[in-house]
Amino acid sequence: AWAQDWVPPNMGWESEQAAFRCYWGQFDFFGKKSKQLIYPAMNNGSNYHNEQEWGMDALHVNNTCGLGGITLYINGKPWPVYSPEGKGAILWSKKLLEESSDSVSVEITAENVGPTNAPCTVRFICSAFKDRKDSSIQVVITGGNPDDILEAGIGICKLKQESFVMNPDTGVMANWGIQEPSIGWIGMGVVLPKSLIVRTKDLPDEHQVVLRAEREKPLTYHIQATWLKGRRFDRCPNISNWVNELNETAKMAGLN
Repeated sequence: AWAQDWVPPNMGWESEQAAFRCYWGQFDFFGKKSKQLIYPAMNNGSNYHNEQEWGMDALHVNNTCGLGGITLYINGKPWPVYSPEGKGAILWSKKLLEESSDSVSVEITAENVGPTNAPCTVRFICSAFKDRKDSSIQVVITGGNPDDILEAGIGICKLKQESFVMNPDTGVMANWGIQEPSIGWIGMGVVLPKSLIVRTKDLPDEHQVVLRAEREKPLTYHIQATWLKGRRFDRCPNISNWVNELNETAKMAGLN
């Protein structure tokens, strides 16, 4: 399923296993208690910041990129491709690309990214797939000066209490912890093409991996998250358990 405009800046996409959304370039996810589609009923006015029968909004992105948002580096200078509260020079647009019984893809476009004399356009194609907990994110960068050196910094926001892992050998970046007591334990992860990794960055509010990028050449990575209250099992998971799940996603995604 997909949805837009239940809150005007939002664009959401989901499988029965996982629900994601993006607003102003900040990526978020909803925790689910069972396999179901939640977006068709999202306009009913329920406060999804509080736990509902189906689950809840399981991440507060605040002023960060959230789960898998990007920073465009142009000749080494960072230009965040997200606009908290919609403020800033970036112009945003969104639309449904494709919908079927097996998948759904939406497009989110950021124009006017970078220096005013040679701005870039960053286009996201975000997809959810039947029976999958992850979402593929394809990024295409156009515009700018032909001689610019481009890099894409893929980030996940830090949690107040967390364990963090970045494994360049598998292309998996993950954290596991608690952001808010009312939400409880969550895990976030990004699966990246390891051959494109240039460096990692530890920012005040984000973990980030910087990848080589080329103008007009699609760059694909996958995002995945979990909400512990929505899961039922008789174990106490930790960052190692979560990374094992993301390693399986990395194999399935075929990025490395």
